[in-house]
Amino acid sequence: MRRLFFAVLILLFISSISFAANIDISASVDRSDIEFGDTIQLTISIRKPTESQPMTQNFSNGFSFSFNSMNFSSMDDVDFNIESIPDFDIIGRSQSSKTQIMNGVGESVKQITLRLVPQKIGTLVIPAFSMKDKDGNEHSSKPINVNVKKPAEDPDDEKESTATTSSSNETPTQNSSENSELKKNNDIFKFLLIIGIAIVLVLIAIIAFANYLGAKSREMQNTTNKVEDTEIVNKETKKEEKPVQKEEVEEVVFSSIVASLKVQYKEVNNEFYRKYFEVFKKACCYRNKALSQDMTFDELLNKCSELAGTNNITQATSRLAFDIETVMYANSMPNRQLIKIASDIKEVLNSL
Repeated sequence: MRRLFFAVLILLFISSISFAANIDISASVDRSDIEFGDTIQLTISIRKPTESQPMTQNFSNGFSFSFNSMNFSSMDDVDFNIESIPDFDIIGRSQSSKTQIMNGVGESVKQITLRLVPQKIGTLVIPAFSMKDKDGNEHSSKPINVNVKKPAEDPDDEKESTATTSSSNETPTQNSSENSELKKNNDIFKFLLIIGIAIVLVLIAIIAFANYLGAKSREMQNTTNKVEDTEIVNKETKKEEKPVQKEEVEEVVFSSIVASLKVQYKEVNNEFYRKYFEVFKKACCYRNKALSQDMTFDELLNKCSELAGTNNITQATSRLAFDIETVMYANSMPNRQLIKIASDIKEVLNSL
C-alpha cells in the first residue's frame, strides 16, 4: 500500500509539471533557398497542454487523494487569421487541429499551412507570429529568413556570356575592325529595310489607284446605260454580289511578330512589353475559340489554365499574371528575364 501511495504522488507530480508547461508557437518552411517564381510552404503550429478537472480517489484503507483529470478539448478558441505576409503573396492555405496523449500527458495542437510566392529577389524575412494566452502572457515564434535567387540562366545566355568574354580578350585593333564591320553591316541592313518598306508602300499605292480607276470606270459605264436596261443591270449586279462572310480571325504568327518588335525596339522597355503581351493575347485567341479579345488578362490566363488542366500550365499562367500586372498596371519592368517569360508563353500557347 505504501508503494501505491508513492506511485500516486509521483504521477501527480509529473502531471502538475506537464500542465505547468507554457503554450508553444513555432513556424517553419519546407525550404529556405528558392528561385524567384517558385513557391514555399510555411507551417505555423500552436501547442498547449490540455485543461484539467479536479477529481478525488478513495482507497480501502481510508486514505483519500485529490488529483487532476485531463479534459482533451479542441483549440477552437485559437483563431488563425493571417491576411498577408510582407514581401510574399499567399496563394493557398489549409488548417488542422488534433489532440494527442504522450506518457499520460495531453496536448492540443493546431496548425495552418500557407503556400507563398515571393514578390522580389533577395533575402526576405517572414516575421514572428505572436499570440496571448488566457492569462495575458504573449508567446511568439522566431522570424525565418528566405533567400530568393535569380532564375538560373539558360544555355543560350551562357553562350552569349562566353562569347562576350572571349571577345574581351582580343586586341583593341581587332575590336575596332570588328566594330566598324558590324556598323557597316547594320547600315546596309537599315538601307535594305528602308528600300523594302518603300517598295511595299509603292505597291500598295498602285493597287489602291488601280481599284479607284476600276471603280470610276464601272460608275461611268453604269451611267451611260439605257434606262430600260437599268433593272437588268441591277439584277445581274445582285447575282454577281457574293454573300458577306464572317471575317475570320487573322492568324497570328507569334514568333515573327516578336522578331519584328525586337527590331523596332532596340532597347527592351515597358512599351515593348506592353505590345509583347498584346500579341500574346491575340495568339491565344487565335489558337482557341473559347478565348476572346474582350477578356481581361486575368480572365484569359485563368481560362488557359482551365483548358490545359495541368499543374505546369497553372504555375506558368500564375507567373505570367504577375509579370503582366507589373507592366500593364504598375507601369514597371517585370522582375523576370525576357527569356523566362517567353518560355512560359511558349508553354501556354503549345497547351492550346
